[in-house]
Amino acid sequence: MVVLVLRWLLGLSLLVAALAGCSAEGQGQGVAHGGVIVTSTGAPAFNPTDVAWLQLTDALHTRAEPLLELAADRAAGRSLRALAVRLGKAREAGRERLRTLLGAAGAGGDNPHVAHDMPGMPTAADLRALEGLRERAFDRRTGELLRAYLEQLVLIANGERASGGAAEARELAADLVREHTAELAELDRAVAA
Repeated sequence: MVVLVLRWLLGLSLLVAALAGCSAEGQGQGVAHGGVIVTSTGAPAFNPTDVAWLQLTDALHTRAEPLLELAADRAAGRSLRALAVRLGKAREAGRERLRTLLGAAGAGGDNPHVAHDMPGMPTAADLRALEGLRERAFDRRTGELLRAYLEQLVLIANGERASGGAAEARELAADLVREHTAELAELDRAVAA
């Protein structure tokens, strides 16, 4: 699992490095200098890390929706069911902030990462396997998948906090790290119940 995460992070680093050569000239956002778009006031705006993080976070949320819906309907534990419902509602509300920032970064529209199987994303095979599980076995596996999802969100949000260019994106990342860390603690309590 650690190897997969490291490979994925290496791939993300290569993607960001490739995108860093792209210029935003002529797009009304400013001029790109070393991969960071600088506004006319000299303040950093959105850089490739911001765009990649926003897209990956949105893709993780999109791919987690079926898992959250399944858990809300089928979890044996009341706490896990309630957490899944709350996460689903929070994600829907939070995605508006993500999509607003994606639009501001000029990256609205289709998200290229939604179709990728990446760490933290429940796959079609994961969801099919859950269909055959009942009671505690369902809850245990659902908890594992939710943990991977939330941990990945924290990991990439911390990457944004360290390397992002736009203050709004870094602030959202900091908010999400706090939120997802609290959700991980809540997940621990729900699975133990």
